[in-house]
Amino acid sequence: MSNQQGIPIACDLAAIPAELREKHMSEGIRIFEKTQEVRELPDGYVFQFANEPGMVLALANFVEVERLCCPFYTFAIEAEAGGGPLWLRLTGGEGVKEFAQVIVGDLSEALRKKLINTGADSRLEESLAESAATLAEIWDKAAKAG
Repeated sequence: MSNQQGIPIACDLAAIPAELREKHMSEGIRIFEKTQEVRELPDGYVFQFANEPGMVLALANFVEVERLCCPFYTFAIEAEAGGGPLWLRLTGGEGVKEFAQVIVGDLSEALRKKLINTGADSRLEESLAESAATLAEIWDKAAKAG
C-alpha cells in the first residue's frame, strides 16, 4: 500500500540537518556518476550500478538522507544474484516522473518554481548549480535507454 497521497512533490533540502546537506549533495553526485544504465518505469526510474565494494552501503546511506527531503519517493535497492549489478529504484505517485525531469533538466527552473527548497542556503544553491551538468549527463543516459 502507498502512503503518497497528500505528500507534496517538492524537494525540501532544508529538511536535511544542516551538517549533512553538503555531504549528501556531494555523495549523491559521486554515486550517480557511477550510473551504468537508467531505465524509465511507468512510475519513476531505476538506476543500475556495478556491484563494487561499498556501493550497497553508499546507496543505503543516500536513501536514508534523501527520504528526509523527498518523502514522496518510494526507494528500493536491489542486488542481483551471483554478484550481478545493483539497482536503485525511485518511484512514486502522479507527478514524480515529471518532477525528476525538471530537477535534472533545469535546476535553476526547479529552484524558481520552488520545487527545491534550500532554506535560503546560498552555499547549497551553489552546490546545486555545480551539479547541474552531472545531472544532465545522467538524464541523457535515461533518454538513450528509454
